[in-house]
Amino acid sequence: MLSRRGFLKEMSVAAGTGFFVRNPFDRSMGIAPARQKPGPIWSVDAGEVRVSRGPWTVLPAVETGVHIEDLYLRMPDGVRLNAFLYLPADLSRHQKIPGVLNTTPYRNMPRKDSNFARNGYASLFVDVRGSGGSEGIPKDEYAPQEHQDTAAVIDWLSRQPWSNGHIGMYGTSYSAFNSVWVAAAIKPPALKAIFVRAGTDIRYTDDIHFPGGAMLMVDNSWAIGMFHSNVMPGAPDFDINSTPSLDRWETTPWLLGFLHHQLDGPYWRHGSLAPDYGRLTTPTFLAGGYLDIYQNFVPRIMKNSRGAVTMGILGPWHHSMNVPGPVLDWDVLQLRWFDQWLKGKDSGILREPRASFYIPRWTRQSFRYAGEIPGEWRYLNDWPETAFSPQDRLYLRPDPERPVTEALALEPAPGQGGKLADSSGPASALKLRYYPATGGSGQSFGPTGHEGYYGLDHRGEDVWGLVFDTSPLRESIEILGFAKARLFVASTAPVANWIVRLMDVAPDGTSYLISRGYLNGTHRLSHEKPEALVPGEVYEIVVELMCTAYTFEHDHRIRVVVTNADFPVLWPSPYMMTTTLFMGGDRPSHIELPILPRLAYLSGKLPVLSESISKMSDVQPQEQTADRVSAYERTTDIASGTHTSFFTLGDDKIWCRVKGDDPAAASLELSGFTKSEGNDRRIEVRAEGALRSTEDEFILDVTCTLLENDQVIKSRQWKDRVRRELV
Repeated sequence: MLSRRGFLKEMSVAAGTGFFVRNPFDRSMGIAPARQKPGPIWSVDAGEVRVSRGPWTVLPAVETGVHIEDLYLRMPDGVRLNAFLYLPADLSRHQKIPGVLNTTPYRNMPRKDSNFARNGYASLFVDVRGSGGSEGIPKDEYAPQEHQDTAAVIDWLSRQPWSNGHIGMYGTSYSAFNSVWVAAAIKPPALKAIFVRAGTDIRYTDDIHFPGGAMLMVDNSWAIGMFHSNVMPGAPDFDINSTPSLDRWETTPWLLGFLHHQLDGPYWRHGSLAPDYGRLTTPTFLAGGYLDIYQNFVPRIMKNSRGAVTMGILGPWHHSMNVPGPVLDWDVLQLRWFDQWLKGKDSGILREPRASFYIPRWTRQSFRYAGEIPGEWRYLNDWPETAFSPQDRLYLRPDPERPVTEALALEPAPGQGGKLADSSGPASALKLRYYPATGGSGQSFGPTGHEGYYGLDHRGEDVWGLVFDTSPLRESIEILGFAKARLFVASTAPVANWIVRLMDVAPDGTSYLISRGYLNGTHRLSHEKPEALVPGEVYEIVVELMCTAYTFEHDHRIRVVVTNADFPVLWPSPYMMTTTLFMGGDRPSHIELPILPRLAYLSGKLPVLSESISKMSDVQPQEQTADRVSAYERTTDIASGTHTSFFTLGDDKIWCRVKGDDPAAASLELSGFTKSEGNDRRIEVRAEGALRSTEDEFILDVTCTLLENDQVIKSRQWKDRVRRELV
């Protein structure tokens, strides 16, 4: 939840959807940090980019060995991008070094140190057009103009008098998306390698939008939060009357683009490597975490982008890539990758296994669990084919100890189910009444979004679905890859979502989430041209679960839970209904598990930190930590039948609501801010708004208000109504 907005930075702190941006020299922070006047600029005009001093009149006193430059990079159309460049302080006139680039909309601030600069690199951080200290209007996330800007910056960086002409891109989440797309689609000649964590190859289904064609709910708070972030004036002056600041109020809210493109198509293809993986030829290092949604791209790109040298890591992390443990020393890995490709130095990394993955085992979990997950690392040169095309089936069968009579089989009630078996059995069916408030016990769809939040016991949620268990396992079973559930289903409504959860049930009965998958039944054939369900007609659907690795231990049970809701993760489908799950006979519903075959594993060793949080110094803000949830409440208004999930993230508040007997009446409400405070001046942009639904429409109503020292300076309201397209 709120995966792409979890920032914690020394001078720019964000809590959930609220940014708190301090002037780095504000004495109210305590002892004023050491400062320095900007030194000489070693950068020069090159290519189509013109360079000048940036807006900062003072900068932090950097560590010994690092030279910092605050720059404006003027693009060919005249728009200036704010950037911070870090160079080795002892760079000689005749020395040539490579450069690395990180681009983000998350408000870079000057910092005191750069691991890259101390290791012989030019390290450049750029606020993308219309964000942070940069000019222009951010027309959308991953906008084509943004990528053209990036290509121009890469060319400029490669032409500097101290450059050896070799540039790398790196980053997590937003900047990972940018890196993959620029490398594959634009192909700047100077871009020689990328290092990306928590990215995607398919924006429509594998970002915070429409997994399986179903629309996300709470994660849309990220897009609402970007309202106030995008209109906040740029640092360090936060000039509310400048032309760039006024231009930002003309920004089209990104959420409107998502709502107006509920189906897959050209809009989502931009920024998505799939299906044309062959475009990627740049050496690429990929990493992802099982508690995220941004792990699937690692094995898929490595399998399909055969024209590129690729390496990849999967581990037990959420979006921060730092918790839970074991935590890798990403500094070391990045330097070795870039030394190999940008310096032409044999770092030895290409002699190591291409694919590294961690196989977690059961451990007792809690809302704040942040310890190291037990398990072990494995190493291969390629992901096994079973990771993509699992062969081992477990069939869903009614409980043999509770004979399913005709009356029971037709009873539309939760809490039914049966067993997972090696064979299919005779024809049978179970019905499930749609309960739109089902969900809420496990981590959210994207990363968990919570500092150290690994998951909760799902027993209270499992009873609202159809539950199928194996017998206690006689021996451990290891899985790696994408499980697939092949189900035969029917619905009394034209729109229905199916959610399949893969669980580990311990001997004490606790039920923990291992992976899950979603499918909007109207998207069973295509995400571009959905077809309404015909009530009563039986459909064969395939629900692919997110990539994971796990060891189901001896005496544990494997559980599969089938539901039609995952509130507040998914936006509820609009109609009350009853769905039917068919089993056995000629409708053998089953799950295909990517059980690891016996393989000859390679020897390998990754740099593991003992700390629970990475020490990475060259990171963008959202890479430091996940969001910190200080409160999470589930309540039910008995009188109205309204179920509410309420989140407190710092000073921000998020409400997700749905009515138990009217799922069309759902809403996401947010109160958030971006704030700068220092030197007796406080600038704040507040966002108050909601996205609501009816049976036929989504209704957006958000207001942003700019305040200076608590006095209202400017306010704007955005409103729109968008037709629901079978979601």
